[in-house]
Amino acid sequence: MSTIGELGETLALDPNAPRPPFPLALRLPSAWSILDTNPQTWERSAERMIDTTFHGSRLPAGERRQVMGFFEQLVADCQRAGASVSLILVGRLADTAAESGTSRPARQRGRAASLGLHLAFRNDNQPATVGRIRDQLPRTGTITDLQSGVGPALLHAERTTMVPPGASEVVALTSLQAYIPIPDTSWTAIFASASAFPELTPALQQLLTEVVADFRLADSDTGPASGADAAADGSPAAGADGSPAPDESAGYERRDTRKGPGIERGFTTFVQRRLTGGQPDADNRADPGQGQR
Repeated sequence: MSTIGELGETLALDPNAPRPPFPLALRLPSAWSILDTNPQTWERSAERMIDTTFHGSRLPAGERRQVMGFFEQLVADCQRAGASVSLILVGRLADTAAESGTSRPARQRGRAASLGLHLAFRNDNQPATVGRIRDQLPRTGTITDLQSGVGPALLHAERTTMVPPGASEVVALTSLQAYIPIPDTSWTAIFASASAFPELTPALQQLLTEVVADFRLADSDTGPASGADAAADGSPAAGADGSPAPDESAGYERRDTRKGPGIERGFTTFVQRRLTGGQPDADNRADPGQGQR
């Protein structure tokens, strides 16, 4: 069974999700919560996450039902897609868009909002290469070359419309999917997310780029491809806001602090996690496709 460990703690992952039989290391945004996709416990976990996120301020009944509907459909989608790890960020939209400084429409101010970040693995039973992935991607949207901790990667971004989990109306959103072929194997790691809020999309894309940059083999001798570098005198590097960097032995690093009062705060600190290998027969498990949007 694969687990994610952080500071000595582990979390059992879905044993049915395809995953490679070797350990990997990655950094994930610490403000995001791991989505519980267990059929017996997801609802209780979602209720607890909502209560914790909004710090006791009761959501209106209709808004709470909408957020719970989002969780319910998202859990079902993750189970069907075979996502190994799914993270969720829930918060409120600020009155002013963080990126542009302009006021949001009145109907959006203070509204509950959510974002998802999903990791799936695909085994093509052929050597995983950037060239093969590029040939398989849709011709619509844009493709950006990235660098991961294991080598070249690709980010596919596309504007699309869909009915988000828990919603009843079609909305326009930006779909982001990053593909990381793991060299000398047939495995590809796929990170996927989507944003229905244009002002959050650049921050989400930057976060995804940083997650990809830090993705590497767990037994690699090299450090993360990105992150807080040590200063020339060997002391920890300072954060972007001039504050001392947290102890890297604890797995944390400081990121550029955003000033949003709500969901915008989810794009700051990263935490290091380890994903252990699956069972040897993992090669024969179902292909998860392109993961979740």
